[in-house]
Amino acid sequence: MPPASLRNVTLVVRDPQASRAFYRSVLDLPDAPDAGPNFVMLQAGSVTVILQPAAASSAAPQPGGVELGFEVPDVDAARDALLAAGGTVGDVQRMGWGEALDARDPDGHALTLYRRR
Repeated sequence: MPPASLRNVTLVVRDPQASRAFYRSVLDLPDAPDAGPNFVMLQAGSVTVILQPAAASSAAPQPGGVELGFEVPDVDAARDALLAAGGTVGDVQRMGWGEALDARDPDGHALTLYRRR
């Protein structure tokens, strides 16, 4: 049997439209086709990020149970965008391989934004 491919991640959020605005402003994620009236779908490379309220999710009853890693072109600019959009951010960590930033979105989901050298 061939290995499975991750194609979507569902985040349980309080307000799908507010979360859409956050991810579009911070990471410039475009809308994915086929979103429904009660949830939002954004495209992050080959993975679809689904934003839906807790009442519509059978997978996770509480917001905040996932960590997402995003490769970005500029970690410092991403940190500024996170702050402006209401995210919680740590310090930029500079390492031999590149730089990274730990953060949380407004619903408490853990994010790592990084850039490889």
